[in-house]
Amino acid sequence: MPEGNIARVNDDAADFYGRNYWFAHQASDLGHPTITERTRVDLPERCTYWLRALLHHKLPPGRILELGACHGGFVALLRQAGFDAMGQELSPTIVDLARSTFDVVMLQGLIEDQEIAQGSLDVIALFDVMEHLQDPVATLTHSVNLLKPDGFLLIQTPRVPPDATYEQLLARQDPFLVQFKKEEHLYLFTEQGVRDFFRRCGLPEVAFIPAIYSHYDMFFTVSRTALPIHTDPDVAAALSAPSQRLVLALLDLYGQHQQTVRHLAEVELDREARLNVINILDARVRELERRWWRFW
Repeated sequence: MPEGNIARVNDDAADFYGRNYWFAHQASDLGHPTITERTRVDLPERCTYWLRALLHHKLPPGRILELGACHGGFVALLRQAGFDAMGQELSPTIVDLARSTFDVVMLQGLIEDQEIAQGSLDVIALFDVMEHLQDPVATLTHSVNLLKPDGFLLIQTPRVPPDATYEQLLARQDPFLVQFKKEEHLYLFTEQGVRDFFRRCGLPEVAFIPAIYSHYDMFFTVSRTALPIHTDPDVAAALSAPSQRLVLALLDLYGQHQQTVRHLAEVELDREARLNVINILDARVRELERRWWRFW
């Protein structure tokens, strides 16, 4: 474990989660787009996917906080959808970037240090945050206390393969190995580990949703009681105000994109099946030709 509380950013130029984490480490060490590039590329993909999932359990209005809100794009989408939304980040530079880029409310510093009334939030979202928490029990227990009785957490975090030890992951060079990141991913969970963890935090209802990057992530809601389910027509009806129309159009466009992706996947499976039949028939023809020449 890292020494000291690395989540506190006192020196934005030197502390681990200061501005260099976003502008240097993310791009140079991990090969990710910079945070300024992500202000554009995240909106039509990740942020829209998360919003679709959230809306199926919570329609506007409502009060939402995103922990580790990065550039603030998801917070901006939430506000456009009709939620009273705000974000939280550790680095003053990133807080300023989110405010100037998306004109959103951003809190700076640890969630435990913020003046948020207990039982006042409908949803707290954590995307690629839970694995970074130095004391997940303390932070998430505090977060749970901020939720209304019917509130919930919406979480994305790496999913440890349940069928292998670390040594077996190494032996088979499992793609999940990249999630073992020194000083960053301090706690990694299996699905059962998530269930056990939140049961101890007083949230027994854990419902898994397909993750946008399902080959290494898991995506789920956590609540005290089972959540309501809203259909696509429910969502469309809730986003009927003029100020919400662009968000509804973005959701529709994302849905059409997903249909196209699924169709292309089906076409590829059909192509592979047809090619397999052609190869089988070609082998049979060649075998018949060899037999015919031997007979002749």
